Amino acid sequence: MEPEARILNSRQVSLVAVFAALSVAVIMFIPGIPMIGLPGARITLDAAVAPVYGAIIGPYLGGLAALLGGLVVAGFRGWPIFSILTSFCPAVSALVAGAVTRKTVNVAGLRVRGWILGALVITLLIVGWYLTWVGQRAPFYPAIHWAGLALILAFRGRVSSLFDEGGKRGLSIAVFIASYCGLVADHMLGNIIFITGVGWFIPLEALESVLRSMNLPGVPALFMFMLPISTVERAAMALIGMLFGTGLVFVLRSSRLMRIAGRD
Repeated sequence: MEPEARILNSRQVSLVAVFAALSVAVIMFIPGIPMIGLPGARITLDAAVAPVYGAIIGPYLGGLAALLGGLVVAGFRGWPIFSILTSFCPAVSALVAGAVTRKTVNVAGLRVRGWILGALVITLLIVGWYLTWVGQRAPFYPAIHWAGLALILAFRGRVSSLFDEGGKRGLSIAVFIASYCGLVADHMLGNIIFITGVGWFIPLEALESVLRSMNLPGVPALFMFMLPISTVERAAMALIGMLFGTGLVFVLRSSRLMRIAGRD
């Protein structure tokens, strides 16, 4: 079960530290994917494994581990504002994945079904997209995010059942769904941060230069141009998360460490 204590105990601190260190290692030593529209920026590949943190140690501890890993690297690189803000992206991913793989989670002292929390987070992010000026000009862009929400609503509590009791095949399905849903939440938050940062910490001149080089009329067109690429990227990351997560869960279960991680 997900720990409900407000102050972390030594076991929880250790779990957060282990997965935060894993994030740091992945970000620092595995090359990321170049980000179109922001020269020099990269999509770090901790995004692919962050959902697994949530599935194993829970939405809150997993989210905290992913956030701390990103912030440590941001500090090492001189605290660039974009790196600080996007550290919250894998944290949201772990939150969503951890929620949908649990039957219930604690929300403000109340026990609610995990899939409801996961669906709510993605819904809020999609609404956030449509509140931006780019979202209003690119209404079909959140197709992959709507797909993530649809998966949660279609499977609901079956994801947590498959994770806990589904055998190897069921576990793989559960981890893939959780990873995909977490990754599209991560992606949408990153989109909103990018849009908000244009003209602030994302130089408008540099972005306009990119648009001219790609012969695109504006930022909304850039997002629509990127949609097929983002679709393949998120699906591939979900597959990586499934392979990594399924293997790690089997190792932890065989060594009886899942109970230590907070899952019976």
